[in-house]
Amino acid sequence: MRSRYAGEIYLSFTRRGEQTVADRTFRRGNSRISANNAPGNETPYYFLISTGGGFTEGEQYLQDISLGESTHAILTTQAPGYIYKCENGRLTEQKFQIRIGDGACLEYYQDETIPYALARFRQRTEIELGRGSRLLLTDGLTAGWSADEQPFQYHDIGICTRVRRNGRLLLNDSLLVNPSADPMGEIGYFEGFTNYNSAVFFDESIEPETVDQMRESLADLSTESMWGLTYLDGGGALLRVMGRSLHENRRVEEAWIRYCREELCGYAPFRLRKTM
Repeated sequence: MRSRYAGEIYLSFTRRGEQTVADRTFRRGNSRISANNAPGNETPYYFLISTGGGFTEGEQYLQDISLGESTHAILTTQAPGYIYKCENGRLTEQKFQIRIGDGACLEYYQDETIPYALARFRQRTEIELGRGSRLLLTDGLTAGWSADEQPFQYHDIGICTRVRRNGRLLLNDSLLVNPSADPMGEIGYFEGFTNYNSAVFFDESIEPETVDQMRESLADLSTESMWGLTYLDGGGALLRVMGRSLHENRRVEEAWIRYCREELCGYAPFRLRKTM
């Protein structure tokens, strides 16, 4: 039976003894799964790859990720998500379905979305957290790419992330931009910046005071990027970064992630991404 998706990934993890192992690694179409067996790392670490180098008009992609009880896995993308031009006005779409079992932890470090001129794209992420579970998730959006090197030449981009714990909605984060109609340089939009990054951390132990400590950990970081941290009811923190340099945005994001991992979770230092 032919799938309606141009690329699919089904990835699940289970606990065997003291270790987390992947018990399902299925891929179809333009999607690939590549294990990164870094020396000294006992946590499963996978790159999720789009073999086409980018998403073309009208294509749909699906990722279905499941973590069993007390597991811990790290996922990252191989490169930014390039969204090619949609000259016929058809949407390119990507869907994520993620379930994190009781006491489990998922770290998913997604690169930014880079839309080409005339691109149309929707990304929808649905995440269900179990009791005592953790989530570290990143994404972002740039001013895009066009042949004349002018920013914001794409048509419209929508990125929606919903996170629930035991059915309770903890986060409904929707970003929708339409440069043909929206004043991208004004307040409430990109405000003169070209790169936007977002990261969220859910852990039931997080309190407003924890977010204050996070702010203190970044206070001495020298950067031209602007950043802000918000406490999320139900045990969460949300980081936003705006800047003119993708590298600078990532420096802020990665410093925060290191603090969350090492100081709050007690995880050993680890080279999480190719850019760190």
